[in-house]
This record gives sequence, C-alpha cells and structure tokens, in this order.
Amino acid sequence: MKAKKQIRIFIVDDNNVFAHVLKADIQTAFAEMKIDISTFGTGEKCLEALKTESPHMVILDYHLDGRNAEAANGIKILDQIKKEKPETYVIMLTGEDNIDIALKSFKHGASDYVVKTDTQFRKIIYSLFNLLRLMSAKNEALRYKRMVMAISLGVAMLIGGTIAIEIIYPDFFVV
Repeated sequence: MKAKKQIRIFIVDDNNVFAHVLKADIQTAFAEMKIDISTFGTGEKCLEALKTESPHMVILDYHLDGRNAEAANGIKILDQIKKEKPETYVIMLTGEDNIDIALKSFKHGASDYVVKTDTQFRKIIYSLFNLLRLMSAKNEALRYKRMVMAISLGVAMLIGGTIAIEIIYPDFFVV
C-alpha cells in the first residue's frame, strides 16, 4: 500500500524499551511508506504534542499509571485524544486479556484493542494495516462524493442556463 502523504503515528507507553521496539517493527513493516513515529512515556506528554501535531493513529497503553500512580491511565488519555482530535484512530494496548477493558476501550472511542502477548507486534501491524486501508477508503469515498457534487452542480447549471435562455429567448429552441 503506497501512501501519498506522510502518516503520523504516536506510540504512548511507559515501557520505553517496548515503545522503541514497536517503533522499529512498524518502520520495518511499512518501510516503503512515509511514516513518522513519535514515542511518549506518558499520556500527558502525548496530549502536549497533540496541541501542535495531528497524528493519524495513536497506539496507547491502557496502564500508563503502572510506574507513576499520578499519571493518567489510558482511558483518560483516550478520552482527551478523541475530544481534541476525533478523527484520530486509537489502538489500545494492555497486558490484560480482560473483556471489560476491551469494552470500555471501544466505548470510549478506541479503533482496536490488542493484548500484549507473544504475537502483539504482528497484531499491531495488522491493525495498522487495516486502519490505513480504512483511511484510504474514506479518502476515496470523499473524492467520489466531491466529484458527484461537481457533476451535479454542472448539470444544475446547464439546466438552469437552458431555462434562463428559454425565458429570455422563447423561440431559441424552436426548429
């Protein structure tokens, strides 16, 4: 899949090693695409970056308050991301395979939910690939919608022009 513009991805995880390994894995998997990835150790740093940047996707750890009890958890950060940038896709990560966390994540606007297991990187890459396809389909639909609107406007102008000519010059179309 070729991207015409650069894709911005934020990785938010309090495990710095995990975040950088994930970043490298994404860069390898999407080597032919223009992808810019930023990593953040806290949700607060991510929210600060959202003031000046608009990521297409955010990979967000649920337990951001695991190392610092005063840090906001992933759901609070998810809510803020969706409030500030509702068009941003968010993949929620967690070490727990818990249906309640998954449902809560989706209820708050997450696009996907991935459990940190031995296949986590493959699942994240697959999720990113699907989100890129979704973005592409939405852009294509928008392009077709604009094209249909332009054609409709052209037809309306043609009909309106014909009616105006008929009113101004009643014998114009008489053979």
